[in-house]
Amino acid sequence: MSASTELSLEVHEALARYLDEHLELPVLPEAAARILSLCEDPETESQDIVAALERDPSLASHVLRLANSAVFAPVEPIVSLKQAVGRLGMTMIRNLSIAVTLQGRVFCSRQHEEHTRAMWAHCALTAVFAREVARRLRRNGEVAFLWGLMHDVGRPIVFQAAVERPELLGCDPAGGALLEAAMDTFHARVGARLVHAWGLPYPIEVVVACHHEPSAASEYAPDARLTRLADLLAHWALEDALEPEDFPRDEPVVVELGLGEEALSELLALRQQAIGYALSLR
Repeated sequence: MSASTELSLEVHEALARYLDEHLELPVLPEAAARILSLCEDPETESQDIVAALERDPSLASHVLRLANSAVFAPVEPIVSLKQAVGRLGMTMIRNLSIAVTLQGRVFCSRQHEEHTRAMWAHCALTAVFAREVARRLRRNGEVAFLWGLMHDVGRPIVFQAAVERPELLGCDPAGGALLEAAMDTFHARVGARLVHAWGLPYPIEVVVACHHEPSAASEYAPDARLTRLADLLAHWALEDALEPEDFPRDEPVVVELGLGEEALSELLALRQQAIGYALSLR
């Protein structure tokens, strides 16, 4: 989304300095970190993931709940971690562990719950659309799901930093617009820092950093384009007044990805279903 105003040079420099030098990023819990590490090891077996989840009962219960959500719509309820790993696979269990962590460590401001809930809803919906776009491009939907989930992770972090240090934005009465501009300006680079700090694969870091400028992602440009399209679809879907014909078909990523009108129409027709799926990820 474009900013409704611009940061002055002074505000930009002050906020950039604070974010670069003083910002404390949310820490990845031990169990989630262990799962990420295991998923990067080709020797890992499903029982290793189950054992890691069992060390954190709260994480395990949340993963089981999400595994039974509308996003995955299991034919029969998943009642054990072994079942969850067996049916969904290690990559998606990793994604669900990250989703639980994001909600508990990043999208969790009690003082500004409405704002952070809206940010989470957008990221969850982007993840759902990213998976659907990937399927139509015959790419890995589970990997794309994580790109979408993480793409705007920097927004709540910048938001929290700015509201805790309002002097960084000055006393301009258009504080709401300045706050939005701050998030627009810095969320990609802050999000990429979090991805790096959490030890997620490097391509995810690049996608998060470059999802607004996919061509800057070099060899990962197709991944960034896919994520950007999912981002646009999520923004469109959450605007009740917009109809399928209002979606910007002239967006460069639509052309660059080679999606035909039929595939795009299928994605637009998923609006309500995708929103329902995203809501079930809470």
